[in-house]
Amino acid sequence: MLNASVNEELVAAANVKEGDIVLEIGPGTGSLTNVLVDAGATVLAIEKDPHMAALVRERFAGLDCVKVVEEDFTRSHIRSHMSSILPKNPPDGTSRSAKVVANIPFNISTDVVKQLLPMGDIFSEVILLLQDEAALRLVDSSLKTSEYRPINIFVNFYSDPEYLLKVSRTNFFPQPKVDAAVVAFKLKQTVDYPRVSSIKSFFSMVNSAFNGKRKMLRKSLQHICPSPEIEAALCAAGLPPTARPEELTLEDFVKLHNLIVKTQLI
Repeated sequence: MLNASVNEELVAAANVKEGDIVLEIGPGTGSLTNVLVDAGATVLAIEKDPHMAALVRERFAGLDCVKVVEEDFTRSHIRSHMSSILPKNPPDGTSRSAKVVANIPFNISTDVVKQLLPMGDIFSEVILLLQDEAALRLVDSSLKTSEYRPINIFVNFYSDPEYLLKVSRTNFFPQPKVDAAVVAFKLKQTVDYPRVSSIKSFFSMVNSAFNGKRKMLRKSLQHICPSPEIEAALCAAGLPPTARPEELTLEDFVKLHNLIVKTQLI
């Protein structure tokens, strides 16, 4: 259970207003759902636990603005579910009329982020309550640190993330061993993604780059092409031939990928 004021802060962070459509993940007893409904939102709640799903259905029985789907979110077809409640012809001509507001289980944080962030055509923003350390890793990881990894490239490729506030563990019952944090991800539309010829090959390269801790890119990417050619691409991107993945920004990876693509190597 969560202190009621934290639910209000989550809803306020998303600026939920009358007529908004909100996806909630793991509603539990429906306390956050209730705050969303009070703010005027239509809520699609995805709940894995049959008992909790039944409880939320009963709590909001008779309200057309709450739809409960009993399903494991990580295996859920979100686009299909959202299409059933999104307006067919939005007044502003865009389908980005939905938001995500959720207090999610800490152990599925990365899975949730990976599933939601590429859906900027449906959601304008994603507001999540995460474990504080995970939130900091996703949003504030710096170059040249052990915490910098492919997920940071992924997050910044698809969104503009922001760490909003820390939530003390004392706000939870039973009290966990860690603090939490509210994080906002402003999702980008496809036209705003970094320009790469293939998103799939781009992230394949990024993931390969980080295989093998602190390996130089000319080594970790040599399955793509010979090291001298990787070095040439690095130099053309304005990077040293001895560069390691934790030294590259998103923009650096984009430059490197596009240069390699130009040589028709991937």
